Amino acid sequence: MRVIKLAATFFSVSLFIFGCNSDQTDQLAGAQPYSNDAAVIETEGDEYWAKDNFDLQRVGDLLERSDSPEQFETYLNRNDGLNNLDLNGDGYADYISVEEFDDRDSNSRGLSLFSRFGPNMIQEIAKIFLYRDNQNSPGARFLINGNEQLYGDNNYYEANWLDRTIPLVSTLFGNHDRYRSPYYYDNYPSGYQTYNIVETPIYRTRIEQLYPQPMFVYTTSVPTYFEKIKIKSPNNGLHLGQIHAMLVKPTKEQAEFIKGNPGRSHFAKDGKREHRNDSFKTDDKPGRDNPPRSDRGDERGNPSKSERGADRGNPNKPDHDNMKPAKMDKPEKGKDHGGGGKGKKP
Repeated sequence: MRVIKLAATFFSVSLFIFGCNSDQTDQLAGAQPYSNDAAVIETEGDEYWAKDNFDLQRVGDLLERSDSPEQFETYLNRNDGLNNLDLNGDGYADYISVEEFDDRDSNSRGLSLFSRFGPNMIQEIAKIFLYRDNQNSPGARFLINGNEQLYGDNNYYEANWLDRTIPLVSTLFGNHDRYRSPYYYDNYPSGYQTYNIVETPIYRTRIEQLYPQPMFVYTTSVPTYFEKIKIKSPNNGLHLGQIHAMLVKPTKEQAEFIKGNPGRSHFAKDGKREHRNDSFKTDDKPGRDNPPRSDRGDERGNPSKSERGADRGNPNKPDHDNMKPAKMDKPEKGKDHGGGGKGKKP
């Protein structure tokens, strides 16, 4: 009888252990890789924050391998890359333009990153400062300062590349023509294709896979050498009154507009493209759902093709296979470099 009881007890324990192992096996079999988990992560109130959709810390990777401001601009606007910023709320990533500071001195250079939606509709996104302690340095110190409306006060990312030869540094401190992007909303370079934005968690996963080790370090304290930089951005203080994204430090006009235009529901999920919800259609925002083509001008004041000339230097289509676009031709000096790219999709 004792043997029978022991056997029964052993059998019951075996069944319990087997059942636990079976449950664990089923759970592991159903587990999803991290890249797919992003689709179910919920952001606070499903709000779309501008600061979380253009990662300034990872801009350093693009600066390091750019030969010129033009090429840097091409990298910034590569499909499914670093840019997931949508300020005008049409569901497509805004084109980010680059302008070199005209203001400079022997030790300092600068680049302004901004989005332009019309002749007088510019929102500066960030400023990039390059500083050399002495003119014989092969490289420079880099400091990225996010626009206070988008990123808040004292938002800096820095890297010390003084002792490294950086092609972009050599270009900016060498003899060259100052670059100001001729491209903007509805006036894109050839080869550029508009693309949908995605939800912020999906964007975060994407860029962490593309740039797993950012080269720039975040700091809230202004570096001491920054006090020696006196140059100013040509787009300093320029901003849009109507932005369809949450801002850290909005102006009064921006705050009132955001309050009256809450929510978003036009993201592309899991890489699938979705058009923006009709409830977000307004006539008072920069940009439109069905914008005019860039080869004929429009009522916003953009010149027509005949008025601005057809000749310009365009960046070639990026090579997505090796993650590095082809070299860009510089715009011909002395000509009006209007664009002829495709407008945003309806």
